[in-house]
Amino acid sequence: VLHLLEHDEEYVFTLPSAYARSILTVPWVELGGKVSISCAKSGYSATVTFHTKPFYGGKVHRVTAEVKHNPTGTIVCKAQGEWNGTLEFTYSSGETKVIDTSKLPVIKKKIRPLEKQGQYES
Repeated sequence: VLHLLEHDEEYVFTLPSAYARSILTVPWVELGGKVSISCAKSGYSATVTFHTKPFYGGKVHRVTAEVKHNPTGTIVCKAQGEWNGTLEFTYSSGETKVIDTSKLPVIKKKIRPLEKQGQYES
């Protein structure tokens, strides 16, 4: 569960699997599987699929996603690309937007002091 205090929203999400690849040569980690994200307050949910690289050919770090407005069942946005590279977003209005994640600024996480965290927080 992720709490966004500035928006008073709570997101429930799952995580992808991590796979160790090429352990006999130069090792690297690949993400794979489906992730679900939902927010009861906003009524939106998303499904993100991390695609593993095929045995022959193909690209690494591919991802596809859909964002849905649950009360109406409308898909409001679809995304595809590479989670550590370029992502293309297509909205239900037909508008598209491209984001190069490698050029985004890195923002330091804000966390509560240790003495104010619960037993299972870190």
